Amino acid sequence: MPVYQYEDTRNGSVVELEKPVADRDSVPRYLKRFSVPQKLTLVGVGEPRENPEGVNMTNLMKGYYSQEQKLGSRFKSQYTPDKIKRAAALQRSKQNG
Repeated sequence: MPVYQYEDTRNGSVVELEKPVADRDSVPRYLKRFSVPQKLTLVGVGEPRENPEGVNMTNLMKGYYSQEQKLGSRFKSQYTPDKIKRAAALQRSKQNG
């Protein structure tokens, strides 16, 4: 999900919100969205060259762990840990073979 930057017109501070594109303008009136962000964040930089998609098993498991910590018992995944491990193993075998 993209991160948008808004200026708080009450005090001039910059607020960053993670919102779906369709909801990016659904904010309180005192927040004004920057049309050009002050900074850009690159995702997948520094990944090994054999993994051009930028997703490896370590990052995938970190993402799941982060969601579990953030949402607690409300976190539900349609994939079991075994399915994730099998998919990663299959991907590795395709890359190596």
